Amino acid sequence: MNDDWDAVEHVFDIQPDKLYAYVTYRLETPLHIAIGTNSSHLFVNKIIERISDTDDQKLRTTSQGGNTALHYAAKVGNTIDAKLLVAKAPGIAQMVNEDGDTALKLAAQYGRLETLWYLLEVTMDEPREDGTSPYTGVSGANLIILTLTAGFCDVALYLVKRYPDLVTQKDKEGQIALQVLATKPHVFPSGSQLRFYQLLIYTCIHVNLEKTSGHRLASFVSKFILLIAPCAKDIYNMKLKHAQTLKLVEQMCSVVIEKGSHAIAWEVLGTAVSTAVKNGIYELIKICVETYPDILWYEDEGFYLLLSAVRYRQEKVFNLVYQMTGHKVFAATVHNPNGDNPLHIAARLSPLPRLKTVSGAALQMQRELQWFKEVEKHVEPLYKDALNKDHKTPRAVFTEEHKDLLEEGEAWMKDTSSSSTVVGALVVTMAFAAAFTVPGGNNSVGLPLFLRDKTFLLFIVSDAIALFASTNSVLMFLAILTSRYAEEDFFYALPKRMMIALVSLFLSLAATMIAFSATLAILLHDEIAWIAAPVTLFASVPVTLFAMLQFPLLVELVYSTYGPSIFKKKMYD
Repeated sequence: MNDDWDAVEHVFDIQPDKLYAYVTYRLETPLHIAIGTNSSHLFVNKIIERISDTDDQKLRTTSQGGNTALHYAAKVGNTIDAKLLVAKAPGIAQMVNEDGDTALKLAAQYGRLETLWYLLEVTMDEPREDGTSPYTGVSGANLIILTLTAGFCDVALYLVKRYPDLVTQKDKEGQIALQVLATKPHVFPSGSQLRFYQLLIYTCIHVNLEKTSGHRLASFVSKFILLIAPCAKDIYNMKLKHAQTLKLVEQMCSVVIEKGSHAIAWEVLGTAVSTAVKNGIYELIKICVETYPDILWYEDEGFYLLLSAVRYRQEKVFNLVYQMTGHKVFAATVHNPNGDNPLHIAARLSPLPRLKTVSGAALQMQRELQWFKEVEKHVEPLYKDALNKDHKTPRAVFTEEHKDLLEEGEAWMKDTSSSSTVVGALVVTMAFAAAFTVPGGNNSVGLPLFLRDKTFLLFIVSDAIALFASTNSVLMFLAILTSRYAEEDFFYALPKRMMIALVSLFLSLAATMIAFSATLAILLHDEIAWIAAPVTLFASVPVTLFAMLQFPLLVELVYSTYGPSIFKKKMYD
């Protein structure tokens, strides 16, 4: 384990059989242990040389579970020693353990990319005793699915190009590769959350799959971006993976169509599309529908594609399907087996994972209303008041399903407003009192002594702003507290009032701190001239804290209420 060959070399000189003796309870030899460290490369090299000089069959000695030393190298990603083993013991890459796993499969299972690429070169497509090879049947399906699970889309693309039949093979769990890929949103562009500057870099970087090798950038512009923005390399690798993934989906769909079988296309593409809907991967759905348009009518638990998008609240999928098909009106007005029309489906509560993508019960209620109103635009007028099997209209279903969420939203609004009203009222009191007890006092005729001082003007203006803003915030919070809290109020009225109230409260606090700083500057200017800077600095602390704590909520309120709709009107290119 310490790569200390000199310490035991004399033992192997005297007793050569110790080279391949079992030294642990799990029947591991020194070679298994040394390779498993992924660091004792000298030790491994010396052992392999000695064993291969006498009997290279001993290099194939297995531990408990039938694992060779190459299986250990695959698990830990020891490519250096894997190459030594294969060079000295040809055919070891074809050996399977008691679970029927080759070293190649274990490299994919444990996510060892470098070792996986090497083992792909040396593991032959040769049939075993059962007639299968590492690249066919269940074994082949397991291999490509494990590769996709690890996120190695470039390896999967290589496998599909070389062994196309893997696309339609099922693994031991009955899964198909494209279906598993549909559970991996992070390997698709739509599943990556990028900030503005990252998105800008992502857009500017060019990726060419035909010319790209490793991690080299494909154009002068890309190289320049990498030079000025080191983080661009990660973004480039991300974009490269996205390009490989989309190419992989296209290749898989092409293989399916070449089979010329509706049954195969229905099973492979249908299961993939239904899975992609749940995960919001619209890119995969777009390619599948363009390849085989009939897949639009694939049923998942009685729901067509468009209805599934509504059911799982996947707005990107909804936008895509509604815009790309000429049957959209029909698709939006089909009943499902439960007797619900599309508006009934939109009226039901979102699945919890999708509901939690929006923070706060009030904004969650707003998002639910947005979905309901959007679907309402696309159904026939007859369905807006249609009854389902429980004799309920879509609106009645919405009210029943969102009863708890409505109460939670009301409680959050009231708690926030009650706490903020106290602060606002306190600022009103201070600002009102400060207006009549100005710094320095008044002269005999009632005029402020510092009336001619410019700093006094700053004080009186900021105090007036504080009074007006705090009064406005208190009124808005009171309007929220006395609201009727109907469902429709959460769509626009309540979020608007909360935004106005929060902005007003922030302005009042900032103006109050400015007035306080101006007062100290006026009173202490002649005695302590340097007081203005530290006072201003400390006065900015509470204002900054308030902004940091409340700004994310304010941004989310503004974006959700006034920002671009989640239902896009443009086509996806």
